[in-house]
Amino acid sequence: MPQYLREMGCTPEDLMRWLPQALGTIYPHARLVIDGNVLLSTPSPKLEMIGVIKPARKIALLHIPVLELKLYFSENWSASQCDEALKRFDLYTRRGGG
Repeated sequence: MPQYLREMGCTPEDLMRWLPQALGTIYPHARLVIDGNVLLSTPSPKLEMIGVIKPARKIALLHIPVLELKLYFSENWSASQCDEALKRFDLYTRRGGG
């Protein structure tokens, strides 16, 4: 099962808000579990995401939430399908400033 790791600067609520756009057509076939709590479920997921909330990063008065997320794709997915899905996921979930 292809597995990928992402460290994200967001809360579980932020992630839930972003997932429909970030996953596109995969969204109805996705499962999300954070700290043992099932937030999104489907009978036979094509994508399973398991997250752990980590201590926030602190820079002066700024607190940045940290969510460690492991993404597991179904066995029948090719590397190129996984890469394509991850590109979309990263595009919608990475935030930057400047």
